[in-house]
Amino acid sequence: MGIQKPLNINKCLNNFKEERAFTLIELLYVLVLLGLMVALAAPAVQGLGQKYNLEIAAITMATEMRKAQQRAITAGCGQILEFVAEHRYRITDGKTEETYYVTLPEGVTRRAVNFPMSDNIRFLRFNYNGSPSSGGTVTLANTSGAVRYVIVTPATGRVRISEEPPEHWEIIN
Repeated sequence: MGIQKPLNINKCLNNFKEERAFTLIELLYVLVLLGLMVALAAPAVQGLGQKYNLEIAAITMATEMRKAQQRAITAGCGQILEFVAEHRYRITDGKTEETYYVTLPEGVTRRAVNFPMSDNIRFLRFNYNGSPSSGGTVTLANTSGAVRYVIVTPATGRVRISEEPPEHWEIIN
């Protein structure tokens, strides 16, 4: 065993005092940088929400059209989608005559429809065999100007979503 040196308390206290903390200026600098980052990211995040709502609206409409087509086949009678307002459409079962409405998400509107019109309402009818009464396109838009097209092909009744309008397409309101 060797001789132990006595513990120098002053040296320990001096080492403790040499450890530094963040100054108020440094903390404020970090907060300002974080604030700038949030301010720059906010518009991008808001745009994502609008784009998301538009995608959801297009997917929902295409799904409702496909479901109506399948119900027409299984029930053996027509199904009708009527575009009654800019923000909603209704679906009527030809057999039970049950009607329900689908409302578009906030910030999404129906810009145009080129399906046939009856009683001042544009409509899409699926016949008992699932074929549409006619083909057509529904144009959905959000507040930032992005557009999605829900397209129903004549004869086959294929329903698809596109960012581009179909060939030989014309707007009919």
